[in-house]
Amino acid sequence: MGTICTDDQTVCSMPIGAIQPRGLMSRLKGLCLQVVALIVDREEKRLSRIALSELTDDQLADIGVSPAEARREAARPFWN
Repeated sequence: MGTICTDDQTVCSMPIGAIQPRGLMSRLKGLCLQVVALIVDREEKRLSRIALSELTDDQLADIGVSPAEARREAARPFWN
């Protein structure tokens, strides 16, 4: 049994289970989008931890974070 691949409903000669270029490209696009999203997420974490490390004690008190907590969070690696 083949796969229907054209608008006039003719059957392709491609065997079942063969990788179709359209499906492969779709999966690659999805993978690339996931990688980009991961990179963006990690960069946001890194930048927010840098910003946290630059806050004064008064600013930390305003947001309810102790200086020790801020130092601990800022010291975490971006992948965590």
